[in-house]
Amino acid sequence: MKKELLLAIGDDRAASYNLRFLKETFENFCDLGLTLFYAAPRSALWDRQDAGLPPSDAALEEMIAHKKSRGQKALDDARKWIVDIAGCDGSNVRTKVVHSRVGTARELIQEAREGLYDALILGRKGFTWFEEIFENSVCHELLWQDIDFPIWVCKRPSETKRHDVLLCLDGSDASLRMVDHAGYMLAEETRHTFTLFHVAQDGYAASNAGPLFQAALAVLAEHGIDEERVELKIVNAGNPVKAILKEARDGNYSAVGVGRRGTGSKTRMENLFPSTVSVNLLRQLQETALWISK
Repeated sequence: MKKELLLAIGDDRAASYNLRFLKETFENFCDLGLTLFYAAPRSALWDRQDAGLPPSDAALEEMIAHKKSRGQKALDDARKWIVDIAGCDGSNVRTKVVHSRVGTARELIQEAREGLYDALILGRKGFTWFEEIFENSVCHELLWQDIDFPIWVCKRPSETKRHDVLLCLDGSDASLRMVDHAGYMLAEETRHTFTLFHVAQDGYAASNAGPLFQAALAVLAEHGIDEERVELKIVNAGNPVKAILKEARDGNYSAVGVGRRGTGSKTRMENLFPSTVSVNLLRQLQETALWISK
């Protein structure tokens, strides 16, 4: 089945990280359905319409100019990369520009839901000191929204080739959904293996991981993935984030997959918030992509 992906395209250099990640990860890159999506930033001139007034001539001129210039140029550059660098004929690419009324993150969520994409793919630079303080990046905001689709956050490409995926199991339904998503996306990409990874925190028996591994293996088997492509790994550590970061670094993985919510999310209110593991991995992973399941 053809995979359909929504790619967030922006004006900065990080916008190309998602394309470069896909090209390095998928041998059948040109067979992927790619929608390149640009959300033009909200203008203060929109406030007139929000107040029930028609947009001014200046607002209309600004929107048209932005669509023809920065937004369209960013999409044209991305499409050119797909054709000239990746070698595709471009038939697998669609482009879309919207003028944001509710913010970039919410525009992406709306498009992802309406288009029923398999995943939303973003490029992500490292946190600046400003973002560390105020945590106002689009990626961070998406993590705090009530998403119902997988998100891939692609970091700065590594100078060395990366491969395989690290799937972190914590007993939550969300982590098992990530295993299902990764199996679906990479079943035919046989050069990638799957490492099922569990951090047994100090004071808890590592033997409790058995049912987690069995459930994950059954999900991968449903996608036709041979057990030879799967490795099971468990570590004892007091800090799951540090353990995952170390394994990601040592294993040179293409991506780390986690659930957005951990096992502690029991109530409806708790389910609205991301786990501290997913938030900290978003901040601290350097060259490995982060895959987050709903």
